[in-house]
Amino acid sequence: MTSTKLLGLIGHPVSHSKSPALFADKFIKAGRKELKYSTFDLKDISGFPLLCSENPELVALNVTIPHKETIIPFLEGLSDDAKEIGAVNTLMKIEGKWFGYNTDSWGFRRSIQPFLKGRHERALIFGTGGAAKAVGHALNDLGINYYFVSRSSEKKTGFERIVSYSELTSESLKHYLLLINCTPVGMHPNVEEIVDIPWEGIGEEHLMIDLVYNPEITSFIREARKHGAVAMNGSDMLRLQAEKSWDIWIENGL
Repeated sequence: MTSTKLLGLIGHPVSHSKSPALFADKFIKAGRKELKYSTFDLKDISGFPLLCSENPELVALNVTIPHKETIIPFLEGLSDDAKEIGAVNTLMKIEGKWFGYNTDSWGFRRSIQPFLKGRHERALIFGTGGAAKAVGHALNDLGINYYFVSRSSEKKTGFERIVSYSELTSESLKHYLLLINCTPVGMHPNVEEIVDIPWEGIGEEHLMIDLVYNPEITSFIREARKHGAVAMNGSDMLRLQAEKSWDIWIENGL
């Protein structure tokens, strides 16, 4: 009898995630009855070793906020992309040791390519966490110039191009026609929250992406569309990065 192999998602919070349903469907289609996917709400990353010891059947994980960067010291090694980005969202246990990969950048790049126009040559990335780093990596690959927007414009390790929200004006937003929310602002259950930007500077030439996908129509998307912008959530990115995670797991013997 084939023993159960456990996969899952670590983060905080994780109750909103669509990953369990997504992978359950993938397991069925692949005929992999021995695979099970669970969520693990891990408030502090220091609990990762205990989680692993309590679940010895755990072989692979996805990682979401706020652990995409803090998980790295617990890993034996990183893929080239993960090293370059400085964040991971996919883990695989190989010969008893955990290795990290980043499929967020790959998923984001493919999710936005069909919507990019020639005018989308400059972007603003709201947030400076692991997702923001992956998005910046993807924009580099696409040849799009960008700035990170943070609550503070103080220099941070790994961030050369950074401005504060207070520096944004409605006029400056007219020169950055690709805007990406990489913060959890507006995520369930705090669905009324919205990134604090001068919305009067948003117009129909803007492409705006909210990586939050629960709810499907966030306050960010609703406000963007009210100003005539094209706006989308992170569902396509989630699906695509999950496909890439699956490929990595299969390649490594899952």
